[in-house]
Amino acid sequence: MGEKIVPGRPMRKVFCQGNTRAGLRLGLKIPCKMKGYPLSDGKTFKCKYHGYQNYDKFNRAKYTDETRIKQLSKLVQFKHYTDEQIREYYYKETKPRIINRGKSIYHRRKISKRYDPFRNLGRQAVSVQLDEVLSLLKKKSRIREENN
Repeated sequence: MGEKIVPGRPMRKVFCQGNTRAGLRLGLKIPCKMKGYPLSDGKTFKCKYHGYQNYDKFNRAKYTDETRIKQLSKLVQFKHYTDEQIREYYYKETKPRIINRGKSIYHRRKISKRYDPFRNLGRQAVSVQLDEVLSLLKKKSRIREENN
């Protein structure tokens, strides 16, 4: 009756190697009981709360060059490419990045948006936009009163 039910297959489940914060408050090392995922070093397992961001699924999986080329051919941007062009792109652009463990252009683009100091230049808060609309309406109402 005192058993704790944990999701997943308990006999095969790999637990997270992190410690809970409750244990830190008590000065104990209470291990986390969530499902652990292998990190990019291949030795440690962490859950989504203790470092799952370091999870390197694409390089950990057993992808061959052929499966990656097939995946590229299914993408919209490669719809009009021939098989030879896709192979050339893969071996010239993608394969060296995977070998060097570099990030994709989509990842780099997303990160550069985060650190762009001018990203909010064109955007304004809704309250500021509403204030501008109200000021314009007030100006128009004054003009109408003067004309009457």
